Amino acid sequence: MSDYINPVPDAVLVGRMRREFILPARSAAYLNRPGGNLGYAAASFLLWDGNPGMVSRINPDFPSEWLEDYKNAGADIDGIRQAIDPIDDRFFVTYSEDQQARYENPITWFADRQLPFPPELLSYSPTIPIYCSKTEYRTDSIRVTDVPFTYLEASAAHICPIDYISHKILPSVLKGGMVSLLTMRAGNCYMDPIFWEEIRALISDVTAFMITDAQAVKLFQGRSVDLWEIAGILANYGPEYIIIHAKDGTVMLYSRLKRKRWVFPSYPSKPADPTGMLDAFDGGFLAGYRKEYDAVQAVLHGLVSASFCSEGSGPFYLLECLPGLKEARLKVLSQQVMEV
Repeated sequence: MSDYINPVPDAVLVGRMRREFILPARSAAYLNRPGGNLGYAAASFLLWDGNPGMVSRINPDFPSEWLEDYKNAGADIDGIRQAIDPIDDRFFVTYSEDQQARYENPITWFADRQLPFPPELLSYSPTIPIYCSKTEYRTDSIRVTDVPFTYLEASAAHICPIDYISHKILPSVLKGGMVSLLTMRAGNCYMDPIFWEEIRALISDVTAFMITDAQAVKLFQGRSVDLWEIAGILANYGPEYIIIHAKDGTVMLYSRLKRKRWVFPSYPSKPADPTGMLDAFDGGFLAGYRKEYDAVQAVLHGLVSASFCSEGSGPFYLLECLPGLKEARLKVLSQQVMEV
């Protein structure tokens, strides 16, 4: 019997793996290829030389070679488990020239582009928006037993958008181990006034909570439309940092302990495919924060990751950047940070 024990990953990343069917406006179609928010976050973490441990639930027929690609790139995939019941892991999106996303009627969009319709998309229906239960597990909800024991010895973790139940149980599971740095991106389904009473407990153990401006305004409907005020209220529930992504690419960072606010522009590139940008940001943020525990530098790392992600399709495009380009973009963006 071998005495080999898997090393503890640098960070635990939890989320969804998907089969992606993307029709970008400015680049070639990306069809039946690996994706999902966990895929982008993990690739981004790998971009900064991190070793992520990946946790997800997948179909038994999810291509094993895709998982091997992550393993070969430096990720630990022991936390990716096969679900008993089937999961519809297909994801379709098409973009207009102004980068507006459309998720409905894939047959129409393939015909419009004069592309053959992928047989894998037959009977597909989008899962956006999706019902969000406060009490019921979904097939792809993460269970306590899905997190490998060795992963609990990691010092950092990030939770991608999954569902309310997963986001409710995971912080205590991860913090019950050695995780001291925990970041989480909000899920659309619970950023709703219906979940107002649940939000405080949901984010109380989180170090940094990532949301979009649209999510913030929807959650605070009738209470506030001031994004800095919203950030301050959410931070008082426990998170050390609140990060808000505006539709124009601007990022707002609020520090509860320092009572400071910063605004960051996005990197001035021409996006070819916006899919996965927020998740790439999150992986970069976690990787950057682990280096110096400096949230400003962490946001810069996240923005650089997002810029690479937007210039091509699929998670592994992030790993194709030229040597030195990450550092060059960090330098450019660091000169544009504004404290407000």
